[in-house]
Amino acid sequence: MPKPLTLLLFLFLTVAGMGQSASGDSQDTIKNYYGIRVIPSRAMNIYGIAIGPVGSEVVCFMSYAKKSHGLNIQIPGQGFNSVFMMKPIDAKALTVDKMDTIQLSALHNGLIVSPLGTFTSKINGVSLSGLMSAGLVLNGFSFNLVYNRYEYLNGISIGMVNHAGEMNGAQVGLVNNAAKLRGFQIGLWNTNQKRSLPLFNWCFEKE
Repeated sequence: MPKPLTLLLFLFLTVAGMGQSASGDSQDTIKNYYGIRVIPSRAMNIYGIAIGPVGSEVVCFMSYAKKSHGLNIQIPGQGFNSVFMMKPIDAKALTVDKMDTIQLSALHNGLIVSPLGTFTSKINGVSLSGLMSAGLVLNGFSFNLVYNRYEYLNGISIGMVNHAGEMNGAQVGLVNNAAKLRGFQIGLWNTNQKRSLPLFNWCFEKE
């Protein structure tokens, strides 16, 4: 009987192949899809429902960001890679100039959900999963049972472990860390650029 990992790999390759099979399509067809679209995909924009085993960020050879607008469903998601992401973010790596020049591989506007988690570059909206959510930018609300990790986060992050680089908003969890915080933290242990405290921590000063 095939092992679960083998079945997962087969599913991924099958769906990825479907997402890449549009090589003969016109440029306009590749750019925009409406309704339901299987991901990962080369589409520049998907309006409606994007669904697949992982997100379109794995299609890394395109020069533009792959965007989805509406509902993005990733089953199972990329949470099996999460062991490599659970570490604080270095404040020295964060600058305004860098933020302005970030090259996004994938962007989602709306609701993104996954059992294991996602690695979407930028989310404007809500991220939900049973494990984790990670990326470069989150504007909105992130609720993931185990952890959240974003370099730039504007909004609310809830999970057992929350890591953020530049954070404007609130972190709620067992362990919270923000390299540059403007907001507050609630948890067993909270760390920001000013201090480390149990239960409640804050910082509202501009750099």
